[in-house]
Amino acid sequence: MKLPMLRSMSNVALATIVCTYIFTFLAALSLALHGFVRLHLLRTRFKLEDFLTFIAFMISLALVGQITWAVIDEGQGQHMSTVTRDQFELIAKSLLASEALWALVNTFIRLTALFLLRDIFAPSRVAYGSMILIAVSIIHGSAALLTSVLICRPIRASWDDQVQGTCGDQIAAFVSLEVIGLLIDIAILALPLQPTLSINQMTLKRKLSVLFILSAGAVVIIITGLRIAALHRINTSDFSYDQGYLGLLSTLGALLGIMTCCTVSVTHLIRHLRGKSKESLEI
Repeated sequence: MKLPMLRSMSNVALATIVCTYIFTFLAALSLALHGFVRLHLLRTRFKLEDFLTFIAFMISLALVGQITWAVIDEGQGQHMSTVTRDQFELIAKSLLASEALWALVNTFIRLTALFLLRDIFAPSRVAYGSMILIAVSIIHGSAALLTSVLICRPIRASWDDQVQGTCGDQIAAFVSLEVIGLLIDIAILALPLQPTLSINQMTLKRKLSVLFILSAGAVVIIITGLRIAALHRINTSDFSYDQGYLGLLSTLGALLGIMTCCTVSVTHLIRHLRGKSKESLEI
């Protein structure tokens, strides 16, 4: 990227590019560490939740690419006074694409956390509750994808006001889906906090695993709350600038969620390092 292009970017656009690629690197590093622990320390096969995390990461890369293209080529994150009509149409397209990708990656992050909870607490009420929320998360993710595609008929009417068609209230639909997603995230967060569960009776491994899962849920809840506020601002006169902030939240939420899902492997790494330190002391 040329220096003059960087200088012409708004603060939101520049922050989106810089933060996105820093956290993409950190997410890739976390995923690599997770794979190393699984294959070399535990010497076990990947579980379903590992594949779900990997899929979430691949979708997040697509989201990163889409947001990057939108910022550099379409003017996303720039003020409306500097955006051409052609760019405005592209930005409107990007809103649908980014919302669909965000819904996908968020669904896979939720599924990862829920399958981990199921494995940790099976058999128990938490495991059964996890299965119910897995079904709810899949339904919610499917609804979000269908909303992005079917909110306008034909879909071109979403970004071209010269096309005759019918459109629902996009922002109201997206906000409603985000609110429902927030409620699902809160339910996931509350699932292992049932009074019937004794935290003191858990092993250190289970305690740390639950802590990291709760951290993932807390990250997604915070980002979702900020996205709801950002979606309310999309209808303002500075549409392109506000969508830049929304894109930044989407990439950060996806990548931070993946990183926290991968930190479950930290429990095994800590045990391995403690074992190595004991061996060195004995020698």
